[in-house]
Amino acid sequence: MRISWLIFAIIAWSTAHADNPCDDPVTATTIEANRCEDSNYQAANKKLNAAYQAALHRIGAELTSTKQQEEIKKELSEAQRLWTQFRDKDCGALYNLGRYGAKTEIRDAMYSACMIERTNQRANELDWFGLRE
Repeated sequence: MRISWLIFAIIAWSTAHADNPCDDPVTATTIEANRCEDSNYQAANKKLNAAYQAALHRIGAELTSTKQQEEIKKELSEAQRLWTQFRDKDCGALYNLGRYGAKTEIRDAMYSACMIERTNQRANELDWFGLRE
């Protein structure tokens, strides 16, 4: 009886993991792969937003002057806005290269990978800003 439960558990586990297209991008359909990439981007964006809020919090915690806080928060906000424009243009150029070049079939994947990579990079930069002593 124990062996049959063990076999059932192994089959159930392997079936559950095989059903997740994010675990095996080679066999995933284009729609499934796009959903995985979207999920990965959403996670990266959530990390970025948390890092940005932590950086703003650090500014408020370290400076006693409201004027200084406002000035530096404004600078960080402007830098974040410009960075977002850079990321969107940079990844957009990569997408357009795929759109007009020889890699039209993978341009969506190239764009998604770029957006995820750039977003994670910026989150790491903001983590450094927010945590640096």
